[in-house]
Amino acid sequence: MSEEWSTVVLVVDSDERELVSGLLWEAGVAGIEEIDQPDGRIELRAGCRSGVVEDVRRSLTERWSLEVDRTEDDAGLDDWREHAVAWRAGARFVVVPAWQPPPEWITGADVVLVVDPDRSFGSGSHPTTRSCLAAVERLVRPGMVVADIGCGSGVLAIAAARRGASAVHAVDTDPQAIVVTEANAQRNGVGARVQAAVGSVERLDAGRHDVVLANIGAATLCELAPELCGSVAPGGTLVLSGVLDTQSDAVIDAHAAVGFDVTQRELDGEWCTIELRRRDGSD
Repeated sequence: MSEEWSTVVLVVDSDERELVSGLLWEAGVAGIEEIDQPDGRIELRAGCRSGVVEDVRRSLTERWSLEVDRTEDDAGLDDWREHAVAWRAGARFVVVPAWQPPPEWITGADVVLVVDPDRSFGSGSHPTTRSCLAAVERLVRPGMVVADIGCGSGVLAIAAARRGASAVHAVDTDPQAIVVTEANAQRNGVGARVQAAVGSVERLDAGRHDVVLANIGAATLCELAPELCGSVAPGGTLVLSGVLDTQSDAVIDAHAAVGFDVTQRELDGEWCTIELRRRDGSD
């Protein structure tokens, strides 16, 4: 029996294209088609498993209206792969689609991450992913223990291992994410150091991790604040993303209440990535 798929359809202003596409990818769509409209606006048609539709609806809030077409045909959901390109994050990370050769502009100083994100996780080149990779480059040092919560394709976990982390614990509530993360970790030669498991922060040992990465959306970050903070070692760093700038104060307040101070706040368009440091002596 074939799996039921849906197509979410909405029309946005041209200057909202990147923001709304990002929200759709974050919600779990498998592919997005963009169609220019005569009035200068853009129609977005996003294919997803039917069980993801409500997540998409919540992520868009009441700011954008959408229509949903249901179908059992998933044809076309991989069309984005034809347009995928290698992309840079931070000073040295370069993410290369696994089905493409490395681009000629890569230098010997670059750290190349070869990733197949699978249809469930899109291209991976979202602004929040870029910001988190830059944080990995800046924060992770050899011998550290790192956690990646909501690992998706595993790109952040793999980057941390390539930076020299001795162990990276990657968790995601989607079992397919674990399959994809393990395959990508093996592809990049770090399978022995990336340990992936189905679940969320409850799968992590308390107080063990030097750096914890969570690129999972503002509402979930606020809800999990005590557990997220409890997974960080004394003096360790928490990197939070998947947050719109308008949501960042609420996320910061939730984590300040359980013992963390902001050390850095990065904006990329309307998206915000927040770094927080655990206070000495916090529980």
